[in-house]
Amino acid sequence: MAQLGSKKHPAIVHVKTQERAIEIMDLCNERGWQVVVGIEPRKREDISDVTKLLALPEPKIKEITPGRNEPCPCGSGLKFKKCCSNQTKVKPLIKDRDKKWWHIWK
Repeated sequence: MAQLGSKKHPAIVHVKTQERAIEIMDLCNERGWQVVVGIEPRKREDISDVTKLLALPEPKIKEITPGRNEPCPCGSGLKFKKCCSNQTKVKPLIKDRDKKWWHIWK
């Protein structure tokens, strides 16, 4: 079955006025949806197909973390392991461990 809002399966809308029809058509054209609008002043307004399209969730964008030996995405030219990967919580733990070791060594 074709996706709602496509050429094969357009959204079907019934409205009472021409102004409302233009409003719905502009909304659908901005988003690239195909819609069939019928102006019927004596019937109830039915915009359920457009409501379904508006309720669709946006696609999720997954953040990609570079590998240790890949160039850093900040543009420094360094490898990721020597640049921005050092900004994690591992570095403070190493400093704390070094301090503890230093106190034992004294």
